[in-house]
Amino acid sequence: MMSDEEKFEQEPEQNTEDTAKEASEEATTQETAEEATVQPDEEATESADSDKKKNKKDKKDKKKSEKDDLIAELQDKLLRQQAEFINFRNRTEKEKSQMFEVGAKSMLEKILPVVDNFERGLSMLSEEQKNEPFAQGMEKTYRQMLAALESAGVKAIEAVGQPFDPNLHNAVMHVDDDTVGENIVVEDFQKGYMYRDTVLRFSMVKVAN
Repeated sequence: MMSDEEKFEQEPEQNTEDTAKEASEEATTQETAEEATVQPDEEATESADSDKKKNKKDKKDKKKSEKDDLIAELQDKLLRQQAEFINFRNRTEKEKSQMFEVGAKSMLEKILPVVDNFERGLSMLSEEQKNEPFAQGMEKTYRQMLAALESAGVKAIEAVGQPFDPNLHNAVMHVDDDTVGENIVVEDFQKGYMYRDTVLRFSMVKVAN
């Protein structure tokens, strides 16, 4: 048996070992706790950074979308304004053309009676008078006027010998004539004229029944 003194000497050694063991276990527990404490902090930081990047990307995408919408809106406005300008220009040109046509027809209608007077005056000249300088001057002026009218798009309507056309002729007299066909123009009292594709003045004619 061990004496009390030997037991006393052995117990401090055992107590020291137990104390060291407990201290080591306590340190390990503390390190584990610190690691456990540090790891959530790192995860939280990474999550915050990820959220910041996501928010930044969302803002960037939103700005890009707003920019694209603005560009599309401005392009649409530009196209609409261009279309309105083209329509306005075409409408203006059409109105100008119509105004010119109306003005030209009005002026040409006033010239036609002058042409009629030339024709009446020349038709009343005898053969001897036609050789006189004055008559020849009138003839040349008349021919020059017809050439000017023709260059402006005016041409005489053919009537005598043609079938009666209500779109071109104005029948003021009818006559029974077996030598010509039915509904044929036999005489032109007043010459009619076309201005381009429209009637400037109807021919006043005599029609055979």
